[in-house]
Amino acid sequence: MGSDLKILFAVSELAGIVKTGGLADVAGALGPWMRKLGNDVRVIMPAYRQALEALTTEVVGVGEVYPGSQGKMGFAIRQGAFDGVPVYLIEHNHYFDRSGLYTHEGEGFGDNTERFAFFCKAALEACQILNFRPDIIHGHDWQSALLPYYLKTHKSGHAFFAGTRTVLTIHNGAYQQHTDAALLSVLGIDRHWYTPDFFEDHGHINLLKGGIAFADKITTVSPRYAEELQTDPGSHGLARIIRRRKQDFSGILNGCDYQEWNPETDTLLPANYSRQDLSGKQVCKQALQERLQLPVITDKPLYGLVSRLAEQKGFAYLIPALWQFLQDDVQVVLQGSGDRATAAELSRLAGAFPDKCRFVAAYDNGLAHLIEAGSDFFLMPSLFEPCGLNQMYSMKYGTLPIVRAVGGLVDSVKGHESEVEDATGFMFGPADSEALLQCLNQTLAVYQDGPLMTRLMDNAMSESFTWEQSALDYLEVYRTAL
Repeated sequence: MGSDLKILFAVSELAGIVKTGGLADVAGALGPWMRKLGNDVRVIMPAYRQALEALTTEVVGVGEVYPGSQGKMGFAIRQGAFDGVPVYLIEHNHYFDRSGLYTHEGEGFGDNTERFAFFCKAALEACQILNFRPDIIHGHDWQSALLPYYLKTHKSGHAFFAGTRTVLTIHNGAYQQHTDAALLSVLGIDRHWYTPDFFEDHGHINLLKGGIAFADKITTVSPRYAEELQTDPGSHGLARIIRRRKQDFSGILNGCDYQEWNPETDTLLPANYSRQDLSGKQVCKQALQERLQLPVITDKPLYGLVSRLAEQKGFAYLIPALWQFLQDDVQVVLQGSGDRATAAELSRLAGAFPDKCRFVAAYDNGLAHLIEAGSDFFLMPSLFEPCGLNQMYSMKYGTLPIVRAVGGLVDSVKGHESEVEDATGFMFGPADSEALLQCLNQTLAVYQDGPLMTRLMDNAMSESFTWEQSALDYLEVYRTAL
């Protein structure tokens, strides 16, 4: 299924160069796959300090933009390549030569709106300077959300972009970038568009909302999350505008990077293993117990978690459930960073059960791989989850995920209770500790039933979520946009 489209990915991060979340994984995987399908794909992103350190580049052009009522601002275009895909970096030291991408010591930069508005304008100018006339500009999240607006207004009638269409992917609808209405002129947003149908949101500018209004097609990262975004409870306030764009809105499940996350080839594990030979999984379990100084007991169920410490991840009901669940003969290993209050609660929990629970208040990639491989079950009780990747990693590692029935978790995990024959994990519904505890107790019963546990592990390891299928689905969205 070939193609010959010219596609520009406008992203704020790219796995392998700079990454803070799943957006980077999508951008990093989708570009090479689009190239394999015969398309001319380029990536454009800000020249962060970290990006310049990670990628060898050379200056291939210079340009300038006129940000609203301000004078002109210059930029350089640096070109490099990653995984066979050309990568352009927009260099402007005032906005991008900083220690962080979006934040400093946990606080968002006060000029983030202006920074990424500048990036969006510069991306369009860069296309002309490089003489790259894209059929599709694919933006991601609020950082690229002004691109569709600028293309349809600032570049309206411009012959160079006459055939260019835009796609905007919502990776997490909770992050919308609300900003002061006083910035309308700075951003170059005409007051005509400052209405509830476009950018206005309770007296503020909402960048993501405006992007949804102006993009030719809108996608999100799972079919179930696409449904949730059209409901008032699950939309983060975006339901009205998304329902208005329903005909142009779709959900495409993210793929999984099995080159990095595969127990048969994972170089970060003390032993590899497969569906056919699970002996290495016991080696990993023992190594995990030893590394975290837990009692080495092979027949005790071990529950793992690797997560950002954020409200979205369900800690409000997970922590009370674990206080009860740890009364049983189980072990729990938790790794995460983020909210300090949540970290303090998890530290207290681990301190109360010194022979059963460990909490590591940091992200360590090697430990994350060991937790995925050495655990019997993986905790992922999210309040909401647009797609999620850890449940996909867990299944490949034969570590049964425990998930809430939301978003991409529903699209990727088959819960034991509803589909015993084909189950690949466990699922609960209500966002409360009682429902989660009931689900945890169910996993104990399955663990004690050796043949059933083995069957579910085999089901889980048989699952495959490839980027090839996701790329084909995105390609179909591109074609319908033209």
